[in-house]
Amino acid sequence: MKSGSVHVGDEELAFRDTQAPYVNLPVPFTGRIEGGLQDGHKVTVLGHVPSKGEKRFSVNFQRGYNDREIAFHFNPRFEEGGYVVCNTKQLGNWGPEERKMQMPFQKGSPFEICFEVDSSVFKVSVNNSIFLDYVHRVPFDQVNAISIKGGVYVSRISFQVRLHPALVPMGWVWGPIPLQVLLSEPKVQPVSSPGGSGFTPLAALVCPSVALSVWGTRSDSWTSRLLVSVTLCHPPDEEALGF
Repeated sequence: MKSGSVHVGDEELAFRDTQAPYVNLPVPFTGRIEGGLQDGHKVTVLGHVPSKGEKRFSVNFQRGYNDREIAFHFNPRFEEGGYVVCNTKQLGNWGPEERKMQMPFQKGSPFEICFEVDSSVFKVSVNNSIFLDYVHRVPFDQVNAISIKGGVYVSRISFQVRLHPALVPMGWVWGPIPLQVLLSEPKVQPVSSPGGSGFTPLAALVCPSVALSVWGTRSDSWTSRLLVSVTLCHPPDEEALGF
């Protein structure tokens, strides 16, 4: 998988691909987001708006291949001077619209839309300029598909995830990792209890390619065996874990 980086202010964020991109897509299109949408995901859509034809197109982050459950509906409309509608659909019913009375797209011109996911919002940039934030109305980790409809040509959809900055030089660790972990240095978690055994919750999610390391010093009082086990507090969703 490819990795890359982007500068945000004085910080450099690194990303790695999480699945193969979709290329040269027929529209309408619906495709799977492997493992589901996670904190730290970045989804980039490349395409262009035809100079003639329909006056609307939409990018939808949804659950499944139907359109009854849409977490984020991003809908540019070339009407009334141009504006963008954002919304959420639950059980087939639309919620209240949020409108931004600004049109960042031009008929007949190419575009790049970047959707970044964090714990509270979708952050949307168009052609490398911040455009809007959309606050989550439903849990974003329920999203496992992306669909595109309307008057638009799409050449590529890519999927990346933000890397833990302390682990980027190692090159073999990828997210998704919770935001609170991304913003802090790795911490040693001491474990102590009578008898030399103990339990402690992990500071980060255990997911594919995340390494757990244990440091210690052998004691003369130890037995000849050492057991380290990881216990799931809740049954996992195998698809969400990417297995």
